[in-house]
Amino acid sequence: MKNIFIIIVILPLFALSQEKETNNLVGENIPLRIAFQEIKMSESDITPRNGFITIRRLLSKNGQFSEIKSFQIDEDYNNIEFNNGELLKKLESITLGLKGWKRDRDYENFSLIRIKIKDGKIEEIF
Repeated sequence: MKNIFIIIVILPLFALSQEKETNNLVGENIPLRIAFQEIKMSESDITPRNGFITIRRLLSKNGQFSEIKSFQIDEDYNNIEFNNGELLKKLESITLGLKGWKRDRDYENFSLIRIKIKDGKIEEIF
């Protein structure tokens, strides 16, 4: 029983450390959170204090980066800019560096990254 408990506790930690080392995304939330972890910890006084950022990354049919589109809104769904547009530049830079998105078929597609900002901090990335 003790051995099973150890396996249940240690195995997920080992898997997480492996994903961090490869830095490859397969469409899962854990690698995505790891990629944005540094900016999440460093940005603590974002203005406006609440809202959402959506980054839409378009990929060509051969899996190469094609285009990026971004949207920033406040709690009332009005268009805004966080930190006068500087936060979005940082997030887009991280997004452009992401590799290994899981693709089901060879045609143009897109992936969405959503960032929730609450009380001046990045609260959630999904």
